[in-house]
Amino acid sequence: MYSELLSIVSRFQQVNNMVSTERDDFKRVAILIENQFEDFLFQVPYKALQTAGAKVSIIGSRMNEEYHGKRGKVTHKPDDTATEVRADDFDGFVVPVGNIRANPFVVSLIAEAMAQEKAIAVVGYGIQVLIEADSLKGKRVTGLESLRKDIENAGANYIGGPVIADGNLITARRPSDIAIMANSLIGYLGLKLEEETPADHQVHTFDWWRLGSAWGGSSRKEIVDALNTAIIGERYTIEAFKQYSYRAKDEKLRNILKEINTTKQNHVKLLENRLHDAFDERVTWQAFGSEVYAALHSWLQSSDEPSILRRALGDIQTGVIDTYHLCQQLTDPITVAIFDEIKRDLCQYEQRLAEFYRTLSGDKIQPPIPTTIAAVN
Repeated sequence: MYSELLSIVSRFQQVNNMVSTERDDFKRVAILIENQFEDFLFQVPYKALQTAGAKVSIIGSRMNEEYHGKRGKVTHKPDDTATEVRADDFDGFVVPVGNIRANPFVVSLIAEAMAQEKAIAVVGYGIQVLIEADSLKGKRVTGLESLRKDIENAGANYIGGPVIADGNLITARRPSDIAIMANSLIGYLGLKLEEETPADHQVHTFDWWRLGSAWGGSSRKEIVDALNTAIIGERYTIEAFKQYSYRAKDEKLRNILKEINTTKQNHVKLLENRLHDAFDERVTWQAFGSEVYAALHSWLQSSDEPSILRRALGDIQTGVIDTYHLCQQLTDPITVAIFDEIKRDLCQYEQRLAEFYRTLSGDKIQPPIPTTIAAVN
């Protein structure tokens, strides 16, 4: 009886040791979370790490909270809080939110993790947690352009671009980079995916949107819809600016309007090529309502030059804001790179038209009056 009991205990210990060994083989990764997080910045690394075999824990500020993504796509409850966990408990951390920097336990946790050289992947405003933790000095990083000064003031070397890996620290800018960042973190942790992925800097030779979509990012339909929206907007303003240039009397203004028209034609080519080459789709331009053109032509019958400038400036501003929002909403880096180029071009023309309008109007400045409404929220 006693020998049987010893045998049972021995077998139990063997099984327990096997379970402990298997548990130790897991890579443990914590994702920090707070309300109103950017859905894709959480969801993509969360699913990617699970797919690669990591054990993922969600770390919040308190347990009796249900955290909601700002776009309503993702809702999660935390597994732990930053108060009771330690850097030793994990092999890596993902920081997709910045507003959690107000929690001192989060800041000390990340400072401890950086000191221990744990893998840390940061995207978007999440880099503010590292700024708060004084953990960026001497690091090569990327990040949102709007945070560039803050990053540099924290002692980091701002490189820019989609993803930068400097030792244990992996940084990214926004949703378009998130699949690349997740892939980099998986590689750094020594995990593997079934999918064959290239080196993380080869953004333009790999369709990251497919991985992003598989991990809960932008769907094919969402990317196609975004391209169609941008094409329709650019095609409409091509016609609008053609009409503006016909009616402009000032030669300098007429030349600027023609230049904008030519640039927008190039934008349409880039967008249509992406739509066709990556998704085998073509835009249905005829679906765009003729009533918009009718309204435009009706207004143009009695337009003067200041009014043309106000309309043109309003249309450019609408395009800038629309492309900015598109850049923040998609997990397809190649498509977003096209939107980036369009936004840069439009911002330059916005400045030129504004300066021309100020010169023409003197003290009689009136606000722009776009002929279109915002197409993207």
